[in-house]
Amino acid sequence: MSKLFTVSAFKNIKQTGSLFRSSKFLAKKLTTSLLPEKPLIILELGAGDGVITKQILSKINSQSKLYSYEINNLFLPKLEAINDDRLIILNRCVSTITNDFNIGDIDIIISSLPLTNIDHAFKKQLMADIKTVLKPEGQFIQYQYTKNDKNLLKGNFSKFNTNFCLLNVPPAFIYTCIN
Repeated sequence: MSKLFTVSAFKNIKQTGSLFRSSKFLAKKLTTSLLPEKPLIILELGAGDGVITKQILSKINSQSKLYSYEINNLFLPKLEAINDDRLIILNRCVSTITNDFNIGDIDIIISSLPLTNIDHAFKKQLMADIKTVLKPEGQFIQYQYTKNDKNLLKGNFSKFNTNFCLLNVPPAFIYTCIN
């Protein structure tokens, strides 16, 4: 358990979405589709204290790039301590992704955003922006603790798959969407 994550959660549970950081088991499940033999451009939405960030970096090759969005300033020192040239930390809201990237730039997006806590209009715009920056057949992987936004995700992507990670507190649904 990360004390920093729990402290941040108590300060703003709507932003973190949970009192506990993601488990290593969840991080591994989220990254099963990363292929180390191919250079990838990956977005991470909501990097938190870096547990998933580190797992992504452990799976990708030296030509790949990981752009990690995190707006919580308490987590920035932890992310900045990850000494890896492939990691670019973006300390701003994910609403800027269409300004930061061109149409079809991104291979895979892995999201830790607590969609349940985000207003519907913002979520709708975010889904449109994600589809814009993802390559055709690109993957959007989102985990959630409830099924509240399953239909939103399913309705926005041509292919949709659900997985589950029991070894996380709380257990998490993993939604893999194909553009």
